[in-house]
Amino acid sequence: MFIDTRKIIMTIKKISKSIIQDITENVTSDMSEHDKDEMAIPSYLHKNPLIPWLMWKRYETISELIDHNGERVLEFGCGLGLFLNELSTKYTKLYAIDLFPKFAIALTKKTNINVQFINDVSDLENDSLDTIVAADVLEHIEDLKSVIKPFHNKLKPSGRLIVSGPTESIIYKLGRIVAGFGDKGDYHHTNIDKLIAGITENGFRLISVKRLPYPFLPALFKICLFEKV
Repeated sequence: MFIDTRKIIMTIKKISKSIIQDITENVTSDMSEHDKDEMAIPSYLHKNPLIPWLMWKRYETISELIDHNGERVLEFGCGLGLFLNELSTKYTKLYAIDLFPKFAIALTKKTNINVQFINDVSDLENDSLDTIVAADVLEHIEDLKSVIKPFHNKLKPSGRLIVSGPTESIIYKLGRIVAGFGDKGDYHHTNIDKLIAGITENGFRLISVKRLPYPFLPALFKICLFEKV
């Protein structure tokens, strides 16, 4: 598959590879290489430009689904914090959580983004959030209901949940091999289609699904917009 990246116009501000590399190399963390793989650090720094392009394309698509009238947003599993800058331009109050928040904290200090990092979703008030973004994180969680129920509690009536995840299709797995990640991916406990089923079974309505990299090609990722019911 060939994608002419010269024709792609990104609509969100990307964090440069040099900044990502600086943060991931110089911020002390007790992370293992396995943990770094889960955070997709090798993907953002990959020498093949198609790999980081696809990673940023996920965020661009998520941005398109955001309700611009929102006030409070939580990024669940913010990773390196690469999407926090975009969220800060659309919401007045920004929360973030991650198992390894040191990288994101360092990035927000470097880029002067006002973010409140929390330790647990329970730290937030019920019915207080307009939007929750979970980009490529829920497939790592075994007990999905234990996460989706708190999401439902914290979102306002008709609040939105935006979820990105891999299809784990044959094409996706082949792409992982081509990218040099063929021996990785065991940290994915499920795929986006099973996530859709699990989320809709726990108090959410599916509004729309966008396929990546393009709607007319086999999907590697799906970006899904849900509404609390």
